[in-house]
Amino acid sequence: MWTFVIYKGCRMPHNKESTKKSLLTMIIGAITITVGIVVAWLGALNGFFELYNNIADKFSQRQAEDNLNAIYTGSSIRYIESVFGVPIQESHSDDGKVNEYIYSFKKFYLQVVYDDKNKVILYSVTSKDKNFHPKIPYLGSTLGNNFDSYGEDIQDFESGYSSKFYQYEEVHYLGNPGNYRHFYLAYNPAGIEYADLNALPDLHNDNNFPPKKADLDHFRQNNTPNTFAIGDIMGSPKGPELYYGIGIDYYVARDIPDKD
Repeated sequence: MWTFVIYKGCRMPHNKESTKKSLLTMIIGAITITVGIVVAWLGALNGFFELYNNIADKFSQRQAEDNLNAIYTGSSIRYIESVFGVPIQESHSDDGKVNEYIYSFKKFYLQVVYDDKNKVILYSVTSKDKNFHPKIPYLGSTLGNNFDSYGEDIQDFESGYSSKFYQYEEVHYLGNPGNYRHFYLAYNPAGIEYADLNALPDLHNDNNFPPKKADLDHFRQNNTPNTFAIGDIMGSPKGPELYYGIGIDYYVARDIPDKD
């Protein structure tokens, strides 16, 4: 008679346990790989968006610079809106007769003043970048040269110190070549210094309290405006075109966030 002996081994439970561990390892590995792929994809996507935003910002800035050539006093404020979009800040006189738009771009501030008939009566450009040299209409020159290079015939000027800054402004008359507009040059404390500032020694100067001629000549020969403004046809520095001053207000500029 044959006797069959059946051995009950322990290998089956061990194989099941190994299979479970292998399966768990595979799942963890797959998850790790998937997470790695997702992270890499998100990193690449983020890099793409950064590149896109950088290109878009540069295009927007280039477009804004080019559009400066399209501004002129006498145009409608609606035209300005169509070219530059919504301003970052706007101000209105109590009677609504004089209004101001402020735009902030990477390399410059743009101020646009308009009247109650929506006509632009002044605009100014204040540089925020030493390498930015916008063309000044009617002068055949660009911003970034010394004051005296733009003309010696100053109709009016004002300079002075506050507790926070120094500011200088001067008025020129364009006459027939500028269609009887005034143009303005300024060192605006909200803008860039193209060169080290050498201020006039007096706390305040204007036509009624002029500095010594030698001091004014030295100032104009050794300092550079960072702002220019163009007034209205047949306008006047005593009229509404200078209601908000020349260029962006220093304290307004301090509050505007720099997204760059």
